[in-house]
Amino acid sequence: MKQEYSAGAIIWRRENNEIQYLLIQSQPYKQFKSAWAFSKGHLEAGETERDAAKREVFEEVGLKPEFDFHESYSYKVTSKIEKTVTLFLAEYKAGQKIKRQESEIRSTEWLNYQAAQERISEQNFKEFKSEDLSAILAKANDYLMSREGQK
Repeated sequence: MKQEYSAGAIIWRRENNEIQYLLIQSQPYKQFKSAWAFSKGHLEAGETERDAAKREVFEEVGLKPEFDFHESYSYKVTSKIEKTVTLFLAEYKAGQKIKRQESEIRSTEWLNYQAAQERISEQNFKEFKSEDLSAILAKANDYLMSREGQK
């Protein structure tokens, strides 16, 4: 089985004393429908997951957030291709503006945790399970909440 690798980021910010997450809606591509997820893309030759995530985030939404911990999940793209995706938790830096890569990104939206989970769970694709994204978002949110409790 062929193995592919992608990396990206769960970008977050604090707005009105609430943590919000940046979800992106992809453009439809080949057999794939438009989907709400996090900014991500394929690793290029010689790139680390962190380097690829930073490049993809900048290419897709024009941001340079501060990167933190990461989680990975895998799924079968086809019967012959398995993909592993690594997502970093990344804090939005105030003052930056989102600049969508219109060829790949249809829309972006900042959502609180509950709304982000609802948006992700509304999707059901055979290519990937929304449960994977939902579980990683839950881990990211738990991490941020526990860190907030330490302040």
